[in-house]
Amino acid sequence: MDLTGKWKYREDYGYGTAEGELFLTQNEGHLSGKIVFTDNVADNDKYMIQEFVEGKLEDMKVRLDAYEFDIIHSEHDIRYELDRWFGVLVDEKTIKGISEDEQGIGGVFLFEKLDV
Repeated sequence: MDLTGKWKYREDYGYGTAEGELFLTQNEGHLSGKIVFTDNVADNDKYMIQEFVEGKLEDMKVRLDAYEFDIIHSEHDIRYELDRWFGVLVDEKTIKGISEDEQGIGGVFLFEKLDV
């Protein structure tokens, strides 16, 4: 199964939601790419982030770890922590799982592969 492509991203975590796109490349079991999304914090403060990720596909398990980020847009100064995603391939176009940032804040996410 090749996960290379563009994926729709949605996440719900304790302080808000995130929506965006994951651009993924697979080389055997190694994954790399970037995720670009808008973070909608509960107090209506929105900002746009780009995280660069590396990870692996092992059996039906997917792990992505962010190693660098850029703040694309924010109206305020923000302190941002890198994320990790741990998911399971539900089918060839759906990954569901949990996420956690470096502060220990967790969430649940869904990646859906887009036909481009």
